[in-house]
Amino acid sequence: MSLARAGADVWFIGAQERDEVVDGVHVIGVGKPMGRVDRFTRRQFRAWRALDRVSPDIVHVHDPELIPLVLTWKTLRGRAAVYDAHEDLVGQIEGKKYLPDSVKPDARLVAKALVGIADRCFEGIVAATPTVLSYYRNPNQAVVRNYPLLSDYPDVGGVEKIDGQAAYVGMLSAGRQVDRMFEMIAQTPGSHLTVAGLPDPEVEHFFDRITPDQRVRWLGRVPGGDIPGILAQSRVGIAFFLPLKNYQEALPTKLFEYMAAGIPFISTDLPFLVELFKDHDCGVFVDTSTDASAAAEALAALLADPERCARMGANGRRFFEESLNFDSQFPAQVSVESAALKREDARLIPA
Repeated sequence: MSLARAGADVWFIGAQERDEVVDGVHVIGVGKPMGRVDRFTRRQFRAWRALDRVSPDIVHVHDPELIPLVLTWKTLRGRAAVYDAHEDLVGQIEGKKYLPDSVKPDARLVAKALVGIADRCFEGIVAATPTVLSYYRNPNQAVVRNYPLLSDYPDVGGVEKIDGQAAYVGMLSAGRQVDRMFEMIAQTPGSHLTVAGLPDPEVEHFFDRITPDQRVRWLGRVPGGDIPGILAQSRVGIAFFLPLKNYQEALPTKLFEYMAAGIPFISTDLPFLVELFKDHDCGVFVDTSTDASAAAEALAALLADPERCARMGANGRRFFEESLNFDSQFPAQVSVESAALKREDARLIPA
């Protein structure tokens, strides 16, 4: 959306079922995959056809499985590509519970080969954190952090809070400690949890039958435009993580969404996050490695002190407005993509 607003002709090829225009971005739907085989056959064929239909000067891709396809297409068409490294693809293999241990060494080799292709053969790399970027040697590179847009989170003052409400938005997985969230609510009288997101198969059982006494409201997938309102009505945002390598120095977008909405957060005490936020008093860090008792104590204390919640929420909002927004990252993205262009007459955005 930022590129489109700046004047670029932007086309988004993704798993939607239909074509449309959203916020100035042309969307081409290649359909949701019906399984892993379909994901690597029919869906890739449709992505290729969509690329030929659009014939872009540059392809910005973050899906690792599409790297070979994009490499082939750009080479044959004489165009450029940038790889968007959201996370440590090789490191995250260890945390994928659905992969048998016997398969993980081979999976790591495949992941390493894919990112190596992008590093050597693509015209640029953008990464979500300096740590992720350190794995790449491409000369045209930059850190582009996944912060929320300022325009998505207007002034949140005056929104009425729902007593006792904690919120979680984003992916639901074992690595994000869904079990600890349920335990925390069960141990905190007067609290309830609103969850927006779709669960991975490994945690679906938590959402198959939620009873009233669990005090959990699951919204499923919700439109992105609804998230700011859900958060602004909440007292606290939740973000728990297992101490997996992939999370050790990751930037959880949900934390910045909570700050943008003007609410404090309770997060697992990963050292990288503690160091980042230590001077801003906008959240509470707790140990969730063995149980949810520390998280429950933190939630109870925040819910019992609305003034503290408001103060911490205001601190986070100020930090977001000053530097933790995507508007501050956009110039770096434009710089990498502009440098990657091959055609002499191509321009990413008007000068």
